[in-house]
Amino acid sequence: MEIAVSQPALHTDPDQVLIRRMAAGDEEALRVLYAAYGRRLFAYAYRLTGSRAAAEEVVQDTLLAAWKGAAAFRGDSRIVTWLLGIVHHRALNLLRRKALPSDTLEEAAERADAGAGLTELAEASERRKALTLALGQLSGEHRAVLELVFYQGLSLAEVAEVLRCPVGTVKSRLSYAKVRLREALARQGWRAEDVL
Repeated sequence: MEIAVSQPALHTDPDQVLIRRMAAGDEEALRVLYAAYGRRLFAYAYRLTGSRAAAEEVVQDTLLAAWKGAAAFRGDSRIVTWLLGIVHHRALNLLRRKALPSDTLEEAAERADAGAGLTELAEASERRKALTLALGQLSGEHRAVLELVFYQGLSLAEVAEVLRCPVGTVKSRLSYAKVRLREALARQGWRAEDVL
């Protein structure tokens, strides 16, 4: 009787290949990584900092850290989880160092969909303002959990990895944040379902 021994499959995950290429000094791999995840990283950085310039700085710092740390990436998590973790910690460090001005409502309106009618734009602006005010009443750790779960689509385990805390802590922060967000929106006369 013959026993077949299987050979380990070659790891062909495109993200893992990119990281290996970056570790080998391939700058094109970094450009591909940015093309794949840059918008998502920027969106998270912007939500944390409230400033376009600060978000751009955070993303640039994140990509530099990813470039330098590519060889040390163990592959225990998805690449996006690793990158969002870097963004999270870089943004918090930046917020500790500087008081950042938020983008103005006019700047946000300039970036809004040009095809939207004035009524829709005004309503969207009011919803955004209400949500921003409500989120501003939460602590940074509670805002981060909401952002990572609902906007970035991470699992609770991935959020725990990004925030470097137990999954149970993520669950309790998420539950607390959802209740407080609903309350803050209600105080402004909004239902969470109408804003989110």
